Amino acid sequence: GANSIAEGLAVKDGLIIAIGSRVYPSLEAAQEIEKETGKSVAVFNTRFIKPLPAEQMLELAGSHSKIVIAEENALAGGFSSAVLELLIDEGVLEGGGKSIKRVGLPDHFVEHGAQRQLRQRLGLDKTGIKSAMQELLK
Repeated sequence: GANSIAEGLAVKDGLIIAIGSRVYPSLEAAQEIEKETGKSVAVFNTRFIKPLPAEQMLELAGSHSKIVIAEENALAGGFSSAVLELLIDEGVLEGGGKSIKRVGLPDHFVEHGAQRQLRQRLGLDKTGIKSAMQELLK
């Protein structure tokens, strides 16, 4: 909805900014982290890339210090790059204190195979997103 940011996205221990096919695995990862560690992780479902929902992203990224950006796309020049450019241009990363990990496709050829296996191998599945977040929360 219009005020989706207010619905349950109070400041949490961590934030996952996800897009497309990575939203659902991110939600699952956040639920498992909460169940296993008691730490709460907000998941922001980015519905479109151009233009980025800048206001919401800046508000969330500004109030969280542990951030994972998850996409099923090339990291180089992809969605997470656009998010980082926004955060840098708007001064959100100045002064440090933020830890950010990106989950996405490496900048090299990915061999063919079943999607589930490839996502698992590349760390794009729920387990990969979860471990990226858990490393930040240590």
